[in-house]
Amino acid sequence: MAAAKISRNEKVRLKGKQKKSGFDRWRLVVSGISSMTGAEKTFLLEFYLLNPILSPDEPVLGFKNRLSNDGKDLQFILAGSDGAKNSSSQEFVVPSFLMIRAGILTDRTIINSYYPCADVDYVSKGFIISLDKEKHKECVLGENYTKGVVSVTDKDLIDHPEYMCNTGSVAWNLRIEKKRPVRKGYKSKSLNWYVPSGCVEFTGLIRYNNEDYTVNPKTSFGFYDKNWGGDFANPFLHLNSSFISSEITGSMLSQTSFCVQGEYDGSFFLFVVYNGKVFEFSQSRLKRSRVICSCQESPEAEEGQRLHWNVSAENSSMVVDIDIFCNTSEMFLRDYESPEGERKVMRVLGGSTGYGKICIYKKQKKALELIEQAEIKKCLCEYGNIEYGAR
Repeated sequence: MAAAKISRNEKVRLKGKQKKSGFDRWRLVVSGISSMTGAEKTFLLEFYLLNPILSPDEPVLGFKNRLSNDGKDLQFILAGSDGAKNSSSQEFVVPSFLMIRAGILTDRTIINSYYPCADVDYVSKGFIISLDKEKHKECVLGENYTKGVVSVTDKDLIDHPEYMCNTGSVAWNLRIEKKRPVRKGYKSKSLNWYVPSGCVEFTGLIRYNNEDYTVNPKTSFGFYDKNWGGDFANPFLHLNSSFISSEITGSMLSQTSFCVQGEYDGSFFLFVVYNGKVFEFSQSRLKRSRVICSCQESPEAEEGQRLHWNVSAENSSMVVDIDIFCNTSEMFLRDYESPEGERKVMRVLGGSTGYGKICIYKKQKKALELIEQAEIKKCLCEYGNIEYGAR
């Protein structure tokens, strides 16, 4: 069978000066079910390439994680505060590495492995990015598959507290089937967002700390996207889910999902896949399209402290309203070093247990016709801000 052609945007897109001051990040989200207990976990798999030509022969990390996941941290994230300015000064460096991350979102756990960029192959045909398997445990992302192993021991963290992660191990071998292409995303000279597919199904196996999790297409609730450029969107907001059930018919909506992300030049971008058809929304006067998003703390409920995301979008023919809540006790912080270095980081507060509703309306002259009202579960919810360390 001939190898599938890999989309240009899925390959490494860092060009010119962005090779020494830029990042490329691939993110996959997938659910697996324990073969032992039947418990379900949501996994995050990331390949994060940063400033690849600055230090090709050894990975260079520029900062250490300083803050705990408490109420003060939540305020830093929502306000975009410089949360580390009172910390003691350390030597400033500009980072350069490939980080492969396995996050277990339902366990509030991340495991990070770092590699020198010289050991990374993103030029050869047949895959998107791969490690030199003669030197490292094999990790590869292809057009329709991914496999890899990441592990961190107690000794690793004692020797390298800058790894900013938990201990443990994750191994995976997954097939990727992309169902519905998304055309727009966001594109600029400094920052780009690309979604290879609006609906993604994964098949395979994930082993987390010696426990196997089976990944089936219909229950994988997959997501896959890619960002690259000179720095991050700031502030950063992201929501996506494909676990959506109709409140009108009472049935699960297969081939249905949504995703919203931003801010890009002050704007947000939304796509909705409804019964297999893709609808895209972005800020555009010519096409009478807009997307309005907000994220804020909601009044404390029985479930405890929550974040509330509200999304309203419309174009010439449709209106979409989305309300999502996520308990902060089920969220945790993860950091991404900025290409600029010097302790500039994107701090993202995220979780995978968001829940809420989506309403889809069709415009009928001056009226709106409700065509779907659905319940959302297992929503990936994220909000982030740039943080600057002490200078």
